[in-house]
Amino acid sequence: MCLGFTLVELMIVVAVLGIVSAIAIPAYQGYIEDARIGTMLQSIETIRVFQENRRLEQGEYVEGSYDPASPDAAGGLKEAAVLDWSPFASNDVVTFVIACQTDATNPECTRASGYQVTATHSEGGSVCRIINRSSVASC
Repeated sequence: MCLGFTLVELMIVVAVLGIVSAIAIPAYQGYIEDARIGTMLQSIETIRVFQENRRLEQGEYVEGSYDPASPDAAGGLKEAAVLDWSPFASNDVVTFVIACQTDATNPECTRASGYQVTATHSEGGSVCRIINRSSVASC
């Protein structure tokens, strides 16, 4: 009596594994993308809190950026004179850019204006939000 699997049985197992992988891998990639977007939205929310604090203390919002390749760059969001903000993780791979939303009545980044935050992940995906005192909207 022979113990073991036949070639046909092994081929069936390989085929089933291939089908399961074909279904599971795209779903997993979707979960990864959702997690990236969630993390970027959470960071944008912390930027909003820092911006509101600055507006209350100094009467203005600020523009700036955060690049994980050079987090301590002059004029960056991490600089205390700008916003004194940095993301949660030190190994972050997301670039943030804040640009003021100005118009003819609000030519500067003041109490009455708003700002746009764009977060871009280095492995793909980005989130953009326009924020003013009373609302947050997608770009």
